[in-house]
Amino acid sequence: MEYAAIHIPEFPVVAWLRSDAAARSHALAVIEGIAPLQRVVSINRAARGQGVSRGMSKVQAEATGPMLFRNRSIAEETANFEDVLEIAERFSPRIEALSGPLNSYAQAHTLSVSLLIDRTGTETLFGTAEQYARRLKSQLEAAGFPCSIATCSNAEASLLLARSHAGVICVQTLDLEKRLAPLPIALLRCDDATLTVFARWGIRTLGELAALPETSLISRIGQQARRLQRLARGTEDHLLVPEEADLILSETAILDTPLVLLDSLLFVVSPMLERIMRSAVERAYALRSLTLALQLEKAPAYERHIRPAIATQSRDLLLKLLNLDLQSHPPQAAILGVTLTAEAARPQTAQRGLFQAQFPEPDKLDILLARLRSIAGDHNVGAAELCNSHRDDEVTMTSFRPSVLAIGSSPSKSSCLALRRFRPAQPVRVSLKNGTPSLLFWQGGRLDLAEVKGPWQSSGYWWDGRTWEADEWDAVVVQPLYALRLRYERAPRAWSIAGVYD
Repeated sequence: MEYAAIHIPEFPVVAWLRSDAAARSHALAVIEGIAPLQRVVSINRAARGQGVSRGMSKVQAEATGPMLFRNRSIAEETANFEDVLEIAERFSPRIEALSGPLNSYAQAHTLSVSLLIDRTGTETLFGTAEQYARRLKSQLEAAGFPCSIATCSNAEASLLLARSHAGVICVQTLDLEKRLAPLPIALLRCDDATLTVFARWGIRTLGELAALPETSLISRIGQQARRLQRLARGTEDHLLVPEEADLILSETAILDTPLVLLDSLLFVVSPMLERIMRSAVERAYALRSLTLALQLEKAPAYERHIRPAIATQSRDLLLKLLNLDLQSHPPQAAILGVTLTAEAARPQTAQRGLFQAQFPEPDKLDILLARLRSIAGDHNVGAAELCNSHRDDEVTMTSFRPSVLAIGSSPSKSSCLALRRFRPAQPVRVSLKNGTPSLLFWQGGRLDLAEVKGPWQSSGYWWDGRTWEADEWDAVVVQPLYALRLRYERAPRAWSIAGVYD
């Protein structure tokens, strides 16, 4: 593994200097607290040259000479921190923020920014480690972030080197312990009591700590001594946990004049959708759904939801689906504002064969479904899904989602008997013998029954007033020989033939 560490000291001052370029030539101090108990938390080089240090009161800092003061703004620092992350993401997708404007682990404000980047596999894009570090540093400094960057094969060692050196430093694995040896021991992340013990022993550098016998060191300080010594030798492991930024795909537009035409609305929505699609594609996502919320004049808010059958990266397809949906369900008032929100998903890919295209084609499929909905209605197009009920043919309509069979697989074939249902069921007159059907009069003919099995009783929905109850029999007709399903509905007291068996 190869790592690059970025260290930006005095980040509160850096954040203010980016927004106020005129203050760069003056001594600047960022203060925190409530007057008159304000304290200096961050200073620039000019203020340090005047003798200002952290922890001074504002009154003490004013006494050193001309000074500019700014109140610390976590919101301003957070916005600048996101800019740093955006620049770093151009060089690697695997980035861990170890310190920033708000340390989420300790719930404490930090004064520096430290990022750890996994640069493994970037040689073909950015060249050697030194070329990588210099290009990264030049882009950060061009954006107003003075920083130091260190690269080596150990994550913890790269952080120590970045915090202790200015500019760019690249260290090979064989030279790592030698380059760490002269660094002060105060760079290690440990408690003050441990540093005091090292000071009493005369241990002031990492090289002196690395030279101590490990067993004796652990017996005097504890198990943390092993970690500190491995840090000093550049052998401590670090599990990099990349930052996963929230992907928010949303665009809002407030209109100067109300819109009444659908073409004008699509003209506004098109660039908004293009920006959303670009953000999704840059992160290798497709769009699973699209929600259009309209703020109407003197009318409640209006919202339409578009969900293609397959997650897509085609802006034209989504725009066409939105156009067809709005033609079927146009807003009933002038439009004052538009909000477009999308849901991201991993693109769906499937290949049935080496020389076969993906089936069905998403563009044609979605446009066909949208046109069918505009003709038949939203609730009459889709895929039928059986309800959790014993009632025959009770289904609900769900969104159509095509499925792709695995390569080499085929639908299973079974030899079971199939019931071919009549829709609607065919009315029939029935003669009973001992409570069992024995003779049918159907379609002007008489049918004698040879064998009858049943009844199978079923009912449901008695709890909400939609009560139904039915008895069913399977019967074999003598001439011609075939089997059918008889049904008796108790509520209307009617017999019917529900279907015949193939």
